[in-house]
Amino acid sequence: MKKLAFIASAAAFTIATPALADEWDFMLVNSTGKVIEKIEVAPTGTTSWTENKVDPELKKDTKVKAGGKTTVHFEKAATACKFDVRATFEDKSTAVWSGYNACDNSYITVAFTGDKPTFKAN
Repeated sequence: MKKLAFIASAAAFTIATPALADEWDFMLVNSTGKVIEKIEVAPTGTTSWTENKVDPELKKDTKVKAGGKTTVHFEKAATACKFDVRATFEDKSTAVWSGYNACDNSYITVAFTGDKPTFKAN
């Protein structure tokens, strides 16, 4: 009887639990010509920015030099694939690259065409 109650309560908990976020990452290549100080990610169309999760033991300097690359770690909601990537540069200016598909691409190269933020993903 105790076993049946445990199974029933476990099933109820599973049904009541909302979809949780997964830990995801992608490689970002900085082709902007500027040093990036901070990288943030948000589901496209929202302003729910979350900062790149950097492991302090592995990398103390979080800046990404022009021409450099870094791995960006973030939590991806189970239903989201498209994300916006925001960079804050050393000069305190910011840029946003919208619509990056994290489900289909593991690399993003961020750049500018004139003053417009552009990216290539693969």
